[in-house]
Amino acid sequence: MYRLLIVDNEPKIVKGLQQLFEEEIALELEVYRAFSASEALACLEKIKIDILLSDIRMPGMDGLELHRQVTRRWPRCRVVFLSGYDDFRYVQAALRQGGVDYVLKTDGDEAIVAAVAKAAEMLSEQMETERWIRSAAEQINETLPMLRKEYATSLLRGDNQASQLRMDELGIGLSTERKVLMVVGRVDRWRDGLSSRDRTLLSYAIQKMAEELFERTALFSLMTETSRFVWLLQSDAGTTGEEALREEKSDSLALFVQGTLESIQSACKAYLKVAISFATGSGATDWASLPAKYAELNDVLFHGLGEGEEMLLTDRYLVATGKEDKSVYELQARSKLQQLLTMEPEGSQEAREDFAETYLKLKEISLHCRNDVEVLSEIYYGVGYLLISLSNRNRGGQTARESGDYKWSSLGEHASWEQALRYLDERLEGWIHLREEKREENTHSIIRQLQSYIADHLDQDLSLGRLSDIVYLNPSYLSRLFKQQTGVGVLEYTTEMRILKAKDLLSRSMLKIHEIAGRVGFDSANYFGRFFKKETGMTPQEYRERK
Repeated sequence: MYRLLIVDNEPKIVKGLQQLFEEEIALELEVYRAFSASEALACLEKIKIDILLSDIRMPGMDGLELHRQVTRRWPRCRVVFLSGYDDFRYVQAALRQGGVDYVLKTDGDEAIVAAVAKAAEMLSEQMETERWIRSAAEQINETLPMLRKEYATSLLRGDNQASQLRMDELGIGLSTERKVLMVVGRVDRWRDGLSSRDRTLLSYAIQKMAEELFERTALFSLMTETSRFVWLLQSDAGTTGEEALREEKSDSLALFVQGTLESIQSACKAYLKVAISFATGSGATDWASLPAKYAELNDVLFHGLGEGEEMLLTDRYLVATGKEDKSVYELQARSKLQQLLTMEPEGSQEAREDFAETYLKLKEISLHCRNDVEVLSEIYYGVGYLLISLSNRNRGGQTARESGDYKWSSLGEHASWEQALRYLDERLEGWIHLREEKREENTHSIIRQLQSYIADHLDQDLSLGRLSDIVYLNPSYLSRLFKQQTGVGVLEYTTEMRILKAKDLLSRSMLKIHEIAGRVGFDSANYFGRFFKKETGMTPQEYRERK
């Protein structure tokens, strides 16, 4: 359903047109009216209008100036001009400003209805799902969005400071010298039967829709998960610094964004068949405060209202519910904790370093939350859950129960938060020690298994490929690992074991040379003889005779 605003200084005409369009059920219009341009602007300050049907000649501000004012607030609004004057100059001016149509009052009701229907059709055509999906599929294959995502995520987490140089390199069209408005969105419900790929494509389609609807606004879109996304917006990049400052103070950007989010919600429901909720800032925020604002808007969505679907809330919602007293540190602590819980500290060296750095930042932030027992409890038991889980992974079963790693002191047992942090440090150090111990144990087990197999199968195939099958490791990696742990390569070690075995048999048995050759993995006595002499400086017979 589109919103139609009828503007004319003649009340009789306005009321007649209102009745006309209310009877046009097929158009599905929500009709509003105004009797002057100033009254129309007052209406536009409160609600988003999709189609404007306006007289051109009106006392005070005329229709052309009204159009200019409207498009600054709602650039996607379609305008149909209505006049009693067949004046070509007005027609030209209207069309130059992007008016959808120009209709004379004398043309009759059918022409007026047709012009408004045309405007509605043009709005619908902008919502072609197929075009969004196709464009989204192309975007997935690009590498630049991934780099942008990594950088923007680091800003939201507080791991990086905003750098204009870096944003310019990545093609992020925002200015670090101006504040930014944040929108956090969530897909509440997907339609049944969608594959993971379909959901990803639809998520990108939502981003493309936002880019089109915010075309006169500087927008950066970040998909944090398949069902969640963040939009960062600033007023038009062409706006001067002074104009941008006025817009930030008047919150006109926030008003425009909130109205446009209504359209996105409706379009997603009608065309993509998905339900979406939004939480947006009531005003722009500085870049340094982005992590706290991100945590705050996530908190708004988490609490929600009603059935928790298709919500459209601002951060002022927290004031209405008495939850506005949350400190910046509380929001940052919860955000940093969530980040820590999603990390993989058993991965690469870089991943382990990132985990350690995030943990240190969480500790630092937590010191500012000493008086908030709820936040400290989340941190304490959240980290505790993670460490117990990691310890159990490394021990497993009965060993984990016997070790007592699952036992955990309660927060109340510590005299201070600093003492609780020292306890967490000790448990973390214990897990790190256990991890290294287990890794070393596993490594030694693999090496012992290989050495034992080589000693027992000197008469068989001991190629690197065969040995890698025994311990289920990549041949190249097995070769590097074996040399790291023993100081010699696999081939060198196998050769050494075969020579030692051959020497033992030559010294202690009466086996013939060709029999000994077979016992140490050689099909030919001649080849064994040449191999033995190369390694020892003597033939097998010479070695036997000397012994």
